[in-house]
Amino acid sequence: MDHLKIHIERYEMDWSLILGLVDFVVNAHDRIAIVGWNGVGKTTLLKIIKQEILDFDGTIENVGAMTLGYLEQIHFIDVTKTVREELKDAFAVIRSLEKSIQEEEKILEETGEYERYTELIEQYKHLSGYTYGNEVEKVARWIGIFHLLERPLSEVSGWERTKIALAKILLSRPDFLLLDEPTNFIDLQSVEWLEKYLEDTWKWGYMIISHDREFLDRTCFEVIEVCWAQGIDIYHGNYSEYVDEKKKRFEKGLKLYEEQQTLLATEKSLINRFRAWSRAGFAKSRERQLEKIELLDQPEKWMDIQFQLEYSEDPVEKIISFEDCFIWRVEPLFYVRDITLYRHQRVWIIGENGVWKSTLLKTLLWEIPLLDGFMNRGKWVEIAYYSQLHEWLHTELSMYDNFHKQGLLYSYEHLAGILGHYGFSYHDLDKKVETLSWWQRSKLLFAILGQKSSNILVLDEPTNHLDYDTREALENAIKQYPGTVLFISHDRYFVNKIATHMWLVEKQEMTLSYGNYEDYQYKKERWLSYDMSLFDESWEMNLVLEEKLGREEAKRIREKFARRRR
Repeated sequence: MDHLKIHIERYEMDWSLILGLVDFVVNAHDRIAIVGWNGVGKTTLLKIIKQEILDFDGTIENVGAMTLGYLEQIHFIDVTKTVREELKDAFAVIRSLEKSIQEEEKILEETGEYERYTELIEQYKHLSGYTYGNEVEKVARWIGIFHLLERPLSEVSGWERTKIALAKILLSRPDFLLLDEPTNFIDLQSVEWLEKYLEDTWKWGYMIISHDREFLDRTCFEVIEVCWAQGIDIYHGNYSEYVDEKKKRFEKGLKLYEEQQTLLATEKSLINRFRAWSRAGFAKSRERQLEKIELLDQPEKWMDIQFQLEYSEDPVEKIISFEDCFIWRVEPLFYVRDITLYRHQRVWIIGENGVWKSTLLKTLLWEIPLLDGFMNRGKWVEIAYYSQLHEWLHTELSMYDNFHKQGLLYSYEHLAGILGHYGFSYHDLDKKVETLSWWQRSKLLFAILGQKSSNILVLDEPTNHLDYDTREALENAIKQYPGTVLFISHDRYFVNKIATHMWLVEKQEMTLSYGNYEDYQYKKERWLSYDMSLFDESWEMNLVLEEKLGREEAKRIREKFARRRR
């Protein structure tokens, strides 16, 4: 059976150990999630497997010579190409033949020799050279990028680039996929499409790095956790099963470690007790036995991240009200008829990329004026705003100076205490922000926002760049935050934990709905009206919904959702 046999003794870069011992086999149809904390070497592992990194100690055996399709986080080198030309490059052999044919045409004109030219044309026909352009258009329509084919890559957005890169990989027809953060920068609809494609259409295997826990749950059946210098740990099952099993392994390992430590302490006490007495021989015998015991390492638990969200006094009941509003930049983008954000609601703003959800947030902050209509912000509203682009951070300044720039005039010692909750050390305070990774910048911005009192959090893609444990910590902090939360997110796991309401931007209008991602998906699959609540305020089943679904189906949904909500 075709497989990859991966054996890495170690990989170092700039005298630092990046990967320890990695030894495992990947079969042609395996569907594997690669997980681990930010910075542990997940992308490095994929690049070694793809043979983009060669200076490592070890071997990669590709039994069966499987072709590997690699989707990386930065996709294109030449952005002056059109999308069509980029997709055509997936057919490397055909494209090479085209160049050879063009060269032979010149030779044919000069010499009249046609044998080599005829041979190349036959190869071109055999490889479907005259029809591969149709294949490009077919896949482009399928993925939803047909309208971009004639545009240069420099003019397409980040989420469109991800879809283009994926289309190129599929056109190259690899035997196995290596996908590095495939859901980054694409909208929810595209994530759902990719998820369904991998589940139902793709017949071969893949390895995926992703922080989208819902995506991993649905697409992967084995988890490899990269543990830096400690190598890897392998778990069978999807992401949720991995989390449960990891907890069990940690608890079991901790119990064995504590039992051994108790045994060692008892034995050492016994040895010390008898060493100076007539039973010194007994003490030496016990000491020799003690030396033969293989000592267990204390199970390592990653630094506990603790988000701090400072809450101020309650504002009025109505936080923000819209009435006949046009949200706009250069031209009208979408319309809001009559929506009110109430105190303590947690609202998920949902819509495809390109519908200008972030513009809505900037309108709430008075950074962009309304084109028309009326928006009222209630009294005593204090907003803490998190931007996925981190505009508030001054990259040329140090972490310490960024706090001072925001009016937080704390001492080094006090700041070290604050940043310690986010995994930073005292020595990090003088680091310039431009030297930090995106996930470190995200945590720094949350550390700054956490020092400012607020009663409404406005969050634009807050889980982007954060690893799994940090996302869990953020979710727990937001759930405990007593104020109002308004957020944009493509992280369905996060949405399910946080949201109570939805603002849905669709067909150039924003409407109100109720619930979280599960509610949204349920209504979408059954063509139900989004503005129809599954439950009323007392958590009873909506009678209109019950009539539409039928008694039996309504009973099933009541049991499923009401139990979870309570």
